[in-house]
Amino acid sequence: MPETIKWNFVTQVLQGPSVSAAGSIVNADAYDKFDVELLDTVTQVVNLVPAGADISLLVINPKKPDANLSYDLSGSLVILDGPHVLIGKGAVSLLGGATSLTFTNSTGADAVIEILVGRDSTP
Repeated sequence: MPETIKWNFVTQVLQGPSVSAAGSIVNADAYDKFDVELLDTVTQVVNLVPAGADISLLVINPKKPDANLSYDLSGSLVILDGPHVLIGKGAVSLLGGATSLTFTNSTGADAVIEILVGRDSTP
């Protein structure tokens, strides 16, 4: 039976406009939530889903965002200076079908990255 994953966000400019949205993903057969601890100066591959799995939600949330914390996406360095939230298959398609990411910590301290994945368990 599919899981329902509810999401919402609000972004507001101080004394200015705001953008908000809410919804749910109902086609997720499974979800995985895990914390990855990266020691300082370490590069580590993190498997997000089994090969062939179809991701419908990905949240990558560094406990302490930092410009020296990153992951590699098809040869491009992506800086984790804030949370990365991909909601829906359209947004997740920006990953180019990646089922794992290689994280690098050059912050000068150990780092923890919280990851939540919503996926189809029976592709």
